[in-house]
Amino acid sequence: MLNFVLIANPENRRVGFLQQALAHFNLPPASIISYADLISGKETLEKFTAPNTIIRFDSPEKNFDIDKAIISLGSEEKVETRFIASLLQSRETKHQNISSIDALNLEFDKGLILYPRQWYLGWRNLLQKCSKQLKCLAMNHPEDIAVMFDKPQCHDKFSHHGIPVCHSLGKIHNYEHLRQQMQEQGIERVFVKLSHGSSASGVVAYHANARFESAITTVERVRENGQTLLYNSRKIRHYTRREEIADIINILTAEGTQVEEWLPKAKLQGCGFDLRVVVINGEAQHIVVRLGKSPMTNLHLGNERGDVEEFFAKVDAENWQIMKKTCEQAARLFPNSLYCGVDLLVMPDWKNHAILEINAFGDLLPGIFWNGMDTYTSEVKTLLERIKYNYA
Repeated sequence: MLNFVLIANPENRRVGFLQQALAHFNLPPASIISYADLISGKETLEKFTAPNTIIRFDSPEKNFDIDKAIISLGSEEKVETRFIASLLQSRETKHQNISSIDALNLEFDKGLILYPRQWYLGWRNLLQKCSKQLKCLAMNHPEDIAVMFDKPQCHDKFSHHGIPVCHSLGKIHNYEHLRQQMQEQGIERVFVKLSHGSSASGVVAYHANARFESAITTVERVRENGQTLLYNSRKIRHYTRREEIADIINILTAEGTQVEEWLPKAKLQGCGFDLRVVVINGEAQHIVVRLGKSPMTNLHLGNERGDVEEFFAKVDAENWQIMKKTCEQAARLFPNSLYCGVDLLVMPDWKNHAILEINAFGDLLPGIFWNGMDTYTSEVKTLLERIKYNYA
């Protein structure tokens, strides 16, 4: 019988979905190791050595104490020495940083974007430690998770393997460099994304030419005591003043960004849309159509789920098979991960398409079923079938 160990914030609703899936197959509940105990060293993974033990890493989201602890871990990253040296030879501004102790003493300020680069360094640090401790199967391997959290690295990986992606403008140092590259490459519309952001954090849909510029974004810019603070907001904001736009983009690019051409989307119900496709064991399964009331389609921003059947009625069956194959090819580049969420853009011709992002924790789709199962149940079923096959 399989025994599951779940690394998570215990209060997170994702925990309940896994436990329900295990109960569906009469499996014992997963043992929970909190990120707090894992980070503090109170718990380690070396003790899990049995071949029938499976570890699942889930999102460390929505817990400020854990965010602070991860940011604190990021101050220990020595590999940043090379990164800082490269900054001295470029036009970039060094990313924000904070000491380990000061990170732990940060005060909660809802929505404030805090040290995104240092957070990622801490997250990667933690995943690397987990990888060294791992002595049994992981549903998604920590090394894969670390890469999936790095948008530029994923874009390069997909491009190298011939998987369709939006055109990247390359490494962008600051606002002026962005304007220069847009002009030189003949591109008027781009998406600026934090390299390690999630849930549309720090995303800017930017349009600029010789006559005007505008930025549609989840970012709220606040000036306080002579400083600019950026907040995540569910209210989409529209900036048109050059000073404000430049300020936002300069802060984001200092933290590291992925800047891509802003491609047009096909429409359903009068809205542009994209797809979240969950790939499990190499097969595209659960699908959500995300209708965009703005350039950002994330559902937590107030966007709605579209009708999947309407999508299938409009897309040519052969084109859909090609799109599915693209999602599956992207997932196969992470062979040590059972599942992922792939965000797929479909262009207005309903044929051309591009991978927007890949998400290691992209399987949280409540109420979405495939062959009568939600994502968690399908994942557990796959693992049971693997075990049965291996011992047949």
